Amino acid sequence: MISSPIVPAIIPTSLSNLQTQLAAISSVPELHLDVIDGKFVPYTSWPYTEGGEVQSGKPLLSAYTLEVDLMVLNPLEAAHSWLACGADRLVFHTETISLAAFTQFADTTNVTVGIATNNDTDFKELEPYLAVADFVQVMGIAEIGAQGQPFDRRALPRLALLHDRYQNLPRSLDGSINASTLSELLRLKLDRYIMGSAVMAAVDPYATYLEFSKLARSSQQG
Repeated sequence: MISSPIVPAIIPTSLSNLQTQLAAISSVPELHLDVIDGKFVPYTSWPYTEGGEVQSGKPLLSAYTLEVDLMVLNPLEAAHSWLACGADRLVFHTETISLAAFTQFADTTNVTVGIATNNDTDFKELEPYLAVADFVQVMGIAEIGAQGQPFDRRALPRLALLHDRYQNLPRSLDGSINASTLSELLRLKLDRYIMGSAVMAAVDPYATYLEFSKLARSSQQG
C-alpha cells in the first residue's frame, strides 16, 4: 500500500543495521532501499559489505512496498535477485544498462521499473529510456550513493523539462529532500519524494516521516 508521496530511504551497512533501521520506521508502508556495490560509485552497502545474500533480508523487508535503487555495475543480475526477494519497484541507471537490456527486462517482468541518470549525464541520453520506463527518478544530489549532501539545483530544470515533455510519466526526486528544501519541492507536485537522512537521522524517524507526509498531503490538496 502506498499512502504518501514521502518515501523513506535507507542505505544499510549490514544485515543487523538493516534490522535496526527498519525498526525505527517499522510502520511506514513503503521503503526505498539503496543498493550500492562499491564499483558504480565509491560507496558500499549491504549486502555487498558482507558478501551476503539478498534473500537473508527477505523476512525483514516483506512487510513493505519495496523499491530498490540499483546503484551497481551489473544491475540485471542484482535485479533478478531482488525480484526473488520480493521487490515491487526497481530503479536502474542509464550509466549501467543499455536501452536494449532495459527494454528487454521491462518487457519480460511484471515489476515496476524506473530509470534514473546522473545530473552530469546529458538529458538526451535519458530520453530514449523514458518511452519504456514506468517512472523516472531525478537525482537531487550531484554525487549519488551517499546521504546528507547539498541539493543539486540542476535537478529543477530537468524536472521541469520532464513535466513539459512527458506529462503522463510519474516523477520521483531522490536526494537532499529535507526540512529546508521540501517546501519548494512540494510545489513541483511530484509523485514521490525520496527522503534519506532527513528522516533516518532524526531523533524519531517514524514521527518525522509522519510530519513530512502530512505536509506533502496538504500540499497535494492545495
